[in-house]
Amino acid sequence: MAQRVVLHVGLMKSGTSFVQDLLFAAKAELGAHGVLVPGAGWGRQVAAVKDVLSSSPGRPWRRMVDEIDGHEGTAVVSMEFLGPAGPDQVDRVVGAFDGAVVDVVVTARDLNRSVASLWQETIQNGRSWGWDEYVADVAAKRPGRGAGVADRVTAGGTFWRQQHLPRVVDSWSRAVGHDHVQVVTVPGPGAPRDTLAHRFGEVLGVAVPVHEGTGGANASLGLTSTLVLQRVNQLLDAQGLTFPTGARLRKQVLAKTVLAARRAEEPRLGLPVAPWVVEQAADTVAVLRDAGTRLVGSWEDLTPVEVPGVHPSSIDAVEVGEAALVALAGLVASQVVD
Repeated sequence: MAQRVVLHVGLMKSGTSFVQDLLFAAKAELGAHGVLVPGAGWGRQVAAVKDVLSSSPGRPWRRMVDEIDGHEGTAVVSMEFLGPAGPDQVDRVVGAFDGAVVDVVVTARDLNRSVASLWQETIQNGRSWGWDEYVADVAAKRPGRGAGVADRVTAGGTFWRQQHLPRVVDSWSRAVGHDHVQVVTVPGPGAPRDTLAHRFGEVLGVAVPVHEGTGGANASLGLTSTLVLQRVNQLLDAQGLTFPTGARLRKQVLAKTVLAARRAEEPRLGLPVAPWVVEQAADTVAVLRDAGTRLVGSWEDLTPVEVPGVHPSSIDAVEVGEAALVALAGLVASQVVD
């Protein structure tokens, strides 16, 4: 039986893809130091976590738990879907490792960068919210001030369900104990590329190597391509093909493959730091510090910074149309079978 299970339940867009890529790239090296990264690939962990969060967990979760039970040492599971899990789901996950020490790692980065990244991620996931609409609803429903709840329907509700750091910390602390939850902050822009890897390794107890060509971030699209995809989602909505219909074709082929290739030649989405973002970030840090939350990194990393770039309104419709034609050609080409 594993002596220790590390659950990385990082907030979405908080370096989770970076960490996951590093863990599986270094699977053999970590194994030599007694650390198991279960699953033949990260997809197995995704399937297992989706399974345990369902109403009736079955084989995928049981198979991963059995693999961890057969290991003597430390095991690490990294899947951001665990972050916003409800109390029953959290208890189910932790209860599966009875007899092992369960440590929870919550990666987090500054709120302003998260707002910009999450809008683009929701568009890739099939939503069609406009940028201004999205930001306004996130501000209106922020914890302690808005009337909304962390739902899966509204823009603000969806955002705070995934990004309310004190709630995530509290939820997992209730299950494993306050001393077994650590927040790992994502360093600000300009920090060395391997900083997050070093911080995660500090929690894991073993250095996580950063190999050449690994640790690629789950990069956002260029702004023009994001607007193309948003319009596609609107048209699909109008035809009743609502989220998450067509997830593989839309996200993995159109977004991650065809449109992602244009990222370097397109403008980036920008976001100045609004007063409410500063206030919300300060409240978050105050709550966590007052609670004595264990930290790896610096609370200063959660200070909001401006996201350099432009507003969607500055993108000419002709540019969007050209990107749409390139995307259409790329999508057709990707579906050609000899």
